[in-house]
Amino acid sequence: MNTIRNLRFTRAAGRQCLRFCSKGCDDSKKCTEIRAKNICSQEPRADKKLEKKNTECEAKKKATLIEGDGVGCELIQSLRTVFEAAKVPIEWELIPKITSTGSHKVSRELLESLKRNKVGIKGPITDPLWMKDLRKQFDLFAYTAVCRNMEGQDNPYGKLNCVVIRDMMEGEYSGIEHDVVPGVLQSIKVSTAAGARRIANYVFEYATEFDRKKITVAHKANIMRMTDGNFLKQMRKVASKHMNERMFEERYMDTACLNLIMKPETNDVLVSSSMYGDVLVMMASSITGSKAMCPGYGVSPHGRLYDTLNKPNDHLVGKDQINPTGMLFSGVLMLRRMKLFNHALSISCAIKSVYKETDVRTADIGGKAKCSEFTNAVCEFISKQDK
Repeated sequence: MNTIRNLRFTRAAGRQCLRFCSKGCDDSKKCTEIRAKNICSQEPRADKKLEKKNTECEAKKKATLIEGDGVGCELIQSLRTVFEAAKVPIEWELIPKITSTGSHKVSRELLESLKRNKVGIKGPITDPLWMKDLRKQFDLFAYTAVCRNMEGQDNPYGKLNCVVIRDMMEGEYSGIEHDVVPGVLQSIKVSTAAGARRIANYVFEYATEFDRKKITVAHKANIMRMTDGNFLKQMRKVASKHMNERMFEERYMDTACLNLIMKPETNDVLVSSSMYGDVLVMMASSITGSKAMCPGYGVSPHGRLYDTLNKPNDHLVGKDQINPTGMLFSGVLMLRRMKLFNHALSISCAIKSVYKETDVRTADIGGKAKCSEFTNAVCEFISKQDK
């Protein structure tokens, strides 16, 4: 039987929530204004606050760009095409050499670029050893996946609007394995108080910043009493500091998975260790229709690295069939991080309009459109916003 702790939630007054995963209606209202402008040729009232922010940020800002492997080139090209259509004032710092010569290590040029720009976006990467070194060198300790149903895209599960945050440094993915004796292998699951506490602090900071009401931690502390027990203990400590602001609950991992499928609308922020969290990310993204629909990013004290849940998909390379939705929304999240709010809103509304007002869909979600056709549809909606 699950142990569930519910801590009462009180909404902080007047908190602004500008993001793809918003529970409020600010973005929806602005998108409606933009659509009304297209239909009725009426000039909507300008958002003075956003105009002021964008005026301050109009000078070009730099972001690190990693094309990645497989279909990464096509995803990044889609992103750049949409950014150009939206006239985003961004200067890409493309790093062609991301690996040190003769090794699986991250190149010095890439690390310096990421630390200098503090934001970057990448396509899918094939080499897991390179990814492991990137997490270590850039200190990517948490991954945030935003999973939300798109209006106009049917799914058999129901409404979902949740964020999954998982550990990237410890747990089952610590990568420590060895032979005990011939025929007997061992994998070590690492959990430290400092690491778990850092995840917990980030989760509640995220919930506060984006006005998320409920945090659910998925665990198996009933079996792994020390490692999962430590993760749970640190979550409880941080949760106790927010008992007047957020609701906090604990669920066994299997129950969290069941609840995600049976009652997707009840999920808000899900947090777990590395492997459990990976499972939750895949489940939540699949409920939206395809893992290619969801944006995500790695969190580091040095900045953010945005990407999509797409794999390299070598079998699709050059066929123009990959779904760029998640990559485009990752770009939206990155623009908000860079305080380019109006550009982010413009692109976000255009993507949502494609799903709500057209039947342009890629093959992974039941359509026949090519990646380039979807990209062009988004660009067309962006161009309509300026008329």
